[in-house]
Amino acid sequence: MYIFKSNVDCFLQNRQGERMKTLYTAFEGVNNISCQLVTAINKESLFLTNSFQGIERDIGDPCPDYDTVVMFGVDKALVNCIRIEGCADHNGETICSTYDIKLLEQKINQAKIPYNISYKPTKYLCNFAYWYMLHKISNTIFVHIPSIGRMTPDFMKILIEFFRN
Repeated sequence: MYIFKSNVDCFLQNRQGERMKTLYTAFEGVNNISCQLVTAINKESLFLTNSFQGIERDIGDPCPDYDTVVMFGVDKALVNCIRIEGCADHNGETICSTYDIKLLEQKINQAKIPYNISYKPTKYLCNFAYWYMLHKISNTIFVHIPSIGRMTPDFMKILIEFFRN
């Protein structure tokens, strides 16, 4: 299911200053903090079903107009920090993102957001969604965020502003 926000500028700039069209994804659910984050970012978005079968249907064939995809999911072990996933794995096939993680890391450091980067794929739904999307658009990044109970409202505001800009 695609849910697009209308009349918004969903472009980011890459290193060369070119405009890039970005899609933001999260998992469905009013109580899912990733859904709340993407809704608050208020850019073009896609909300994914919380099932392996639904992921393939939901992602389907994203519009080729997207240069970049920023995906969000929840990791209950995180507390007021984020984890950037560098690659995904499914059935022994590991795919690494072509997203400029070093540039993202510089921006996260400038914003003073606590983070870590992982190149060890998880074994859950987030990993499958990331792996599936990387097959469609290699310039995709997955960001794990804390659950509602492990993220302060101030940290949520920081993430909204960071990913909105």
